[in-house]
Amino acid sequence: MNRIVIQQTLHGYSEGHRLLSGSIKLNDEVARLLLRMSDLSGSNVVAGFDEYLTGYPLEEVSLYALAKTWYASDMPRPGSVWTHTLFIPSSAMMDIPDLQVLTSLFARPQLSMLTEPTKAFSAYEIPIDFEVNTVESCSFALDDISTIQIADLIETLYVQGKDSVLIGSASSRSFEAALFRVWSQQWPQLRNSFSFCTGALSSREFGGKPFDVQCAPNLFVREIISATAAQQSKEMTLLIKSNQAQPALFVRDVEDAAKPSGDTFRQLLWDFADAPNRKQYLQFALLIEQFLNLSERSADDIITMVAEQFPSKDTGYGLKSAFFANGGKVAGFKPLEEGEILTALASTSHPDAFDSEALLLKSRGRDLCNNDPQSARRTLVQLFRSPVNPLGEDILAGMIEAINPTIARDVTVEQPQFLPTLFRAKPELGKSPELWAAAGDRKRELVESLILSGDLADSLIAGIVKALLESKSEFLLRRALEAWKQPAVFGVLEWMSMGKGSLSEHSRGALTCHVESIARWVVAQKDCPHYVLVAAAHVIAPYTYQFLQFDTSVWVACFRNLVVQGNRREADYFAAMLLALGFQNAPPDSLALVEECFERIHQVAWDDAMPEDTWFILDPIVPHLWWRRDWDKCERLRRKLIEVFVKFHWPIIKLADCVKNKAFLSRVIESAKHVDGGREFVSQKFSQPFHSG
Repeated sequence: MNRIVIQQTLHGYSEGHRLLSGSIKLNDEVARLLLRMSDLSGSNVVAGFDEYLTGYPLEEVSLYALAKTWYASDMPRPGSVWTHTLFIPSSAMMDIPDLQVLTSLFARPQLSMLTEPTKAFSAYEIPIDFEVNTVESCSFALDDISTIQIADLIETLYVQGKDSVLIGSASSRSFEAALFRVWSQQWPQLRNSFSFCTGALSSREFGGKPFDVQCAPNLFVREIISATAAQQSKEMTLLIKSNQAQPALFVRDVEDAAKPSGDTFRQLLWDFADAPNRKQYLQFALLIEQFLNLSERSADDIITMVAEQFPSKDTGYGLKSAFFANGGKVAGFKPLEEGEILTALASTSHPDAFDSEALLLKSRGRDLCNNDPQSARRTLVQLFRSPVNPLGEDILAGMIEAINPTIARDVTVEQPQFLPTLFRAKPELGKSPELWAAAGDRKRELVESLILSGDLADSLIAGIVKALLESKSEFLLRRALEAWKQPAVFGVLEWMSMGKGSLSEHSRGALTCHVESIARWVVAQKDCPHYVLVAAAHVIAPYTYQFLQFDTSVWVACFRNLVVQGNRREADYFAAMLLALGFQNAPPDSLALVEECFERIHQVAWDDAMPEDTWFILDPIVPHLWWRRDWDKCERLRRKLIEVFVKFHWPIIKLADCVKNKAFLSRVIESAKHVDGGREFVSQKFSQPFHSG
């Protein structure tokens, strides 16, 4: 049960017409308006109009004023009136099904009150605690005449679309019941803007125009129409009474208005209408009639009907929201599936009739993927099969944001040709190994669609490359590396670090074009697994000149670990790489690299145990000999050693640290004679006897 606090005032004669009592303090402008509205509506009282009702909005204070005026014949001053005004909060107008129940709250001051006016008027100083009870409406039963009057009012107000209607009547009560039923049928915004008077003894106006509806004595009709036209340049339409029980066009509307709380028609009208525009009533009524007569209601049918009546996105928003913003949950209608609504909106030929942002289409596409994957899959397939309008583009954008690999895979099973489109729209799907595995012979097309997507985040590229390797799609690695370079290289190495697997010969070959990126990644790692370092070394070792600018500490640490493990084969390989880096003065201490690795590599060469791939690292760096002696790896190594000592001005005393074996050292001194500056270099330290020894 709803309870409404209703403020009230009483106006009447006391040395002039004025405010006598009230429960509310209003600002001066509103108070002046009330004073004018509460006075007698004309200069003379006419039989049958000694009491009447007036209703008008007070938008400034968010109230609706409903007043009853009585002619105060018991007062000494002719033309005196009592007016009791009720102030209904605008927000509460929707909570009262039949507004006529409010008339039961009016109380006319009695003559006996005048002896003690202060005590008598105190009742009007207390707000009314009104309990809305729809049962009270039963006391306002309608007769056939009132039903006909309802039809006449609906015809004039809505079908003819007249701004101001004048009714000639025998009394102020003649049209009261019909007027209140028509007013009660109006949706809340229209209720709050409606103005009327059941006892207009002269032309009444509000807000610079005549009241929406005025009931006047028959003998005043011509005078009021003339005065209105002359003074306000506003057209006033005289209601012509109908002889038929109900106009055929609005049978349902009239039947609904005749019921105190209405029926399905009113519920739909209230759900649909959203603006205080009386001229939209006809549009809504026609639509409701169509809807209620439909045997089957598809989203496409409803969208077409709505768009034809409200072709602009700025009109009929309440109706559009009711059907298309909340899953189509409308009274008397089987709810529409969200996927059906979104599909129909995406393909309608009337996209300009709907506001994508107001209907939250993008977020709803996103929510559909999150909340109903099966419906999302069906919707995606339908949207991909046909052209979509701008609404559909927003829906697709939202769905793509939220689409997950499961939905994408399901779509692909039915329509594999859509997968490249999905990848292009949402490159994040490329991180799913399952989707790559499901792509079949479209994998190369998927890579190209991702490349065409434009700038991708480094982390996304790395994730895509990992998915390629995980899904056994290594044949695409070279293309990925060509397109994305360093981020793709990092993805390969991260995948290996995760223990996912080893690289094929084909993959290692693809990586040889990205030596610097590999070295950059290795140097940046703190706890890189040794097997990854070994794999990386086998890719980049032959190209030391491309990464000699990087710190070699990580390679030295790995080399020493391999020595401890007794992995001679890999230790020799690393020693060759470190020696090559040392020969090229790599940081942070190239001489230390040579000291640690030269003798080991020289011994391997001396023993003729140098694997081809290990020598391949050093061959481009050490000097070549006369073609008949170029096979002598040891001599080439020794000459390179002297060459770098001379070139980098290393102290000669360190030569013995590089070659601790005296026999080998003697050969190094001998080889020095064949190096530019070598003879002078060794003569600084070594005497002839040592040389000959």
